[in-house]
Amino acid sequence: MNEQLLDTFVCVHQRDVSYLLELVLRAYEVNFRPKARLVMVTNDLPYLREFCERTGVAQGATLTSDADWLSVKERQLSGWYRQQIIKLRAYEFCQTPNFCNLGADTVLLQPIEADELVAGEFPILYYTRHPLPDLHARFERERISHIGRILRVEPTQALSYVDFINDLFCFNGNTLRSLNGYLEQLYGSDPYYTLLSGLNDSPSLRNRFGEWTLYSIYLLDVLKRQVVLRNTKSGFLHQVHSRRSLWLYQFNTKVAHFVSKDFDIGYIKQQISRRNLELSKYL
Repeated sequence: MNEQLLDTFVCVHQRDVSYLLELVLRAYEVNFRPKARLVMVTNDLPYLREFCERTGVAQGATLTSDADWLSVKERQLSGWYRQQIIKLRAYEFCQTPNFCNLGADTVLLQPIEADELVAGEFPILYYTRHPLPDLHARFERERISHIGRILRVEPTQALSYVDFINDLFCFNGNTLRSLNGYLEQLYGSDPYYTLLSGLNDSPSLRNRFGEWTLYSIYLLDVLKRQVVLRNTKSGFLHQVHSRRSLWLYQFNTKVAHFVSKDFDIGYIKQQISRRNLELSKYL
């Protein structure tokens, strides 16, 4: 068994704090086994600090402001882009060689062990295959093409897997450092502002960029690194996009990403309890 410990960080917008965050953090405490440090990055530090003190979650975590990790120009970008840049710069506040990004609306329903995130000394790269025809698969293929152009590489390997969206994503710190150095060579000292300042972040155009896909294409097609790849649909992660998909979901995967911001949290907790998950003891 891999006994490697992993720092974990969560990017939290103020609007996310009163939604699923308490459940997310309790699930992390119960089910994330390779715990090292927990870091939380937010656009409203006093609000997050008061929440943690009131609920008793994330005790001992490092809380920090997103402005601490962004350039002056980057702070002018939309919150959606700012969070992505922070994730791509996480080696500046994480201390372990590999570390995990946990989404603020992503619940660990079952225990997560280190060997589900890291193979040897390097993170496992998760992807999701979509049955065709599938509009989302087309959307993600377009994202790969856009990011391939950013990286100035033909994303041949990445196109074999298509979708790298995964809200429990394990990064390698040295690879992120290398990626940022590569982008600075291509676009100057403030590459993310250069790339993103002219982009519209409306939902239909959000496939023009993406932190996990950028990292994955850099890894597979620029560095041509041999990595262990696994399909999230092997019972690892499920994306819950709508109320209908919530009702159909069996709460039988290790990780659940609750994408919509208006789900009934009481219903989610009820389903966790009905299935006698270990997490139900802490709700």
